[in-house]
Amino acid sequence: MGDWSNLPKELLGLIAVRLFSIVEFNRFRSICKSWRSSASRANKNLFLSCPLIYFMPLEVHVTFQGNIIPALKYGPFLSRAAFFRVTLSSSPDQGWLIKSDTDLNSGKFHLLNSLSRLALRHSCKRIDLSEFIVSEIQEAYAVLEGHMRKTARAVLEGHMRKTARGFKRVFLFKVPGGDHRVLVIGIDGLIRYWKEERWMRVKGQVAQFSDIVLEKGLTYALDTKGIVWWISSSYDISRFGPSLYGNITNGSCGEKRYVRCRGVLYIVDRLIDENLLKRKADSLADDANAHFLDADPGHYFFRVLHDDVGNVNCELFERECPKTIGFKVYEMDYELVKWVEVKSLGDNAFLMATDTCFSVLAREFYGCLPNSIYFTDKENEIKVFKLDDGSITTMSESEQSCFQMFVPSFL
Repeated sequence: MGDWSNLPKELLGLIAVRLFSIVEFNRFRSICKSWRSSASRANKNLFLSCPLIYFMPLEVHVTFQGNIIPALKYGPFLSRAAFFRVTLSSSPDQGWLIKSDTDLNSGKFHLLNSLSRLALRHSCKRIDLSEFIVSEIQEAYAVLEGHMRKTARAVLEGHMRKTARGFKRVFLFKVPGGDHRVLVIGIDGLIRYWKEERWMRVKGQVAQFSDIVLEKGLTYALDTKGIVWWISSSYDISRFGPSLYGNITNGSCGEKRYVRCRGVLYIVDRLIDENLLKRKADSLADDANAHFLDADPGHYFFRVLHDDVGNVNCELFERECPKTIGFKVYEMDYELVKWVEVKSLGDNAFLMATDTCFSVLAREFYGCLPNSIYFTDKENEIKVFKLDDGSITTMSESEQSCFQMFVPSFL
């Protein structure tokens, strides 16, 4: 066998600049001295897949007289997080799932709760790439709050990360040969996009939306009633064929998300405790009315979502996180031309994070249950729903191994 360390430096340099991620780049550099030297010419910024985009705030304060309170010096900005499968180099068949929102140029992972954006305790962690294999499997986006004296990079390098208010979902679509497209779903369920330094509302919306997906170059949105809509390149929206959707959940307007699994796009419907949700909504409405009546008109301000169309009162849409009582999964039957319920996910598990949803092959992760859905009601609490018996288990209340994949041995 030839000595790989003696490869020409010019060839090693060409290989280094073609690596697909900073993790692979660091593994390349760790091989030997000659490889590390050759890689020093490569620009690490080639691996930064998230453009630095500053936004105007979506949620702003408006005075009783209708004046918008000015934003901070540095506004909210786009933040990318990635999910990684981490295995021991000596035992690559099974691994753990970790999540980090650092670009990894520092060589560190800033570890987050896998299903939310909350930082883990002792979250800054170095991983020896000679002992572990690290593979990126999914990306997710959020808008983080800016800081009056700190740039986005300074915020990410510190411990002041905080998700910006008003955003429910954030999506970055990379257009070949063009600019990146940023679309968001606000807490009011409306879709907006960033253009010309302001938030623009997608035209023609007559529903509240839960999710957006890019499928074969086209952008589709899913509303809270399970209806699929198409968003054109000019940001018009229209129903995507009336024969494709019906009322798949008998009138439920709960959260519905897309999950892609082995090339098939599924709709996952989160079933919530409707009675508990109604009681909380009534209580919040009473509190809001009392606060408004007692307010001094000279000092009172509203929290609103602000875009090119106007203002939407945030208090009308803010709710405590409802309790999940189950899930239903649907796929398209192209012969019947309708969504049909799926009773089994086979060897797969779905992960419903607050910023993205995706599937994994259960046997590739320690303790991961096949035919199950991992989710969170509260950002710091992971649960698992088993499709076979409809039961829900909470990580904090269980010693079961089904959550082992979220607890790496190196932490």
